[in-house]
Amino acid sequence: MALNAITLGYAVPQNGFDASIHSSFQSAANLKLDGGRILLTLVISSETDLPQGIRVNTPKGFKFEDLQINDRVICRDGTLRFEKSPMEIDLRTAVRWECNLSAFSLETTSLLFSFAWMKVWQLLNDRQRNSGAEIVAENLLHPQDFQGSVLFRRLANGIAELREATDHYDAKAAGVVSDLIGLGSGLTPSGDDLLVGYMAGLCSRTGENITRKNFLSFLGKTLIVLSEKTTDISRTYLYHSARGQFSKNLAILAEAICKGMDTNRLYAIAASAMKMGHTSGMDAVTGLLLGLSAWDGVQVHRQHSMDYL
Repeated sequence: MALNAITLGYAVPQNGFDASIHSSFQSAANLKLDGGRILLTLVISSETDLPQGIRVNTPKGFKFEDLQINDRVICRDGTLRFEKSPMEIDLRTAVRWECNLSAFSLETTSLLFSFAWMKVWQLLNDRQRNSGAEIVAENLLHPQDFQGSVLFRRLANGIAELREATDHYDAKAAGVVSDLIGLGSGLTPSGDDLLVGYMAGLCSRTGENITRKNFLSFLGKTLIVLSEKTTDISRTYLYHSARGQFSKNLAILAEAICKGMDTNRLYAIAASAMKMGHTSGMDAVTGLLLGLSAWDGVQVHRQHSMDYL
């Protein structure tokens, strides 16, 4: 089967490479580069672009899950070939994709920003409650009012300490990050998803502020060092977040909020970002909103969202 790649993330090697199948699912497959710990990810055409992604023009009903774990993968002359599969993927005409949230240089004190933030905050909390998610964004900020699990309370404490350390540019944030990385179950634990989203939010608030840039760089270096504590898939997302690179749907949502996009478009973009995985998308959006509220951004409290509706 001959397929064509649509887009390539910034991290996909420009030249040939050797890899093996790390894991495979219906809509994605992860490749482990020889001699490296960071993964590349094949995704079907309907999925979002990723920093490490190869988005493939796939026919309806196509699934990657038939790829065998540890199968050898070779990329030569712009063509990806699999040792035990007849599939080939042509990368030569694919468009390079890279996000740059810091290039927004957006001012997030406007009423349009606040209104958009509150709309997404309410939508997120409603989605989390309706889906029975263990993590509900608003509850994270008021853990004393809820009988949450041990995971919930550890996440709530960590988020509170991280927000405080961020507002004061405090190096204690490194210890908080250490407590959050790998916290939770699954291929991408909730603590990691929250951190990735939080980094996206901070990137959108940094602009040309040197103090913020330095703090963000410090957090990024901390993430890379401590990412050894979590899964290979989560490590990949944390690694790229430290470089200011995120999934396209998360980056588009950050931009939409900062620009105060109209409600209908904002809801559609937010819904797309939240649907990733079982709860990963909602956790990442939680982190994004909390990151956007840093440094004198939106002041979050329980009734705040209702004030704007």
